[in-house]
Amino acid sequence: MTEVLDSNKLLGRPNQYTSAAWITDTGARAGETGIDGGAVVEVFENEADAKVRSAYILRVLKEAGPVFGTEWHHLKGTVLLRVSGQLSPSVNKQYAAAFGS
Repeated sequence: MTEVLDSNKLLGRPNQYTSAAWITDTGARAGETGIDGGAVVEVFENEADAKVRSAYILRVLKEAGPVFGTEWHHLKGTVLLRVSGQLSPSVNKQYAAAFGS
């Protein structure tokens, strides 16, 4: 992902991800980028920033309710794997297994 393609405009900003990649999954919205397309891997400079980002997203989704969607989060060191709630729980388990969480 590049700064131009980052719809969140967080790439490289203080305390945000230093790199990120989208994973397109046919079980999610076709042609969409980011979490709507299937999954996102975000890499941070340190574990604390990754944890803060995960907690923030999950809090916002919980407060906003189901209209904003859901997602699973898997943290491993400085890496946050976000899996779209549009995908089934069994597909999330496959992502988690591949990620090693």
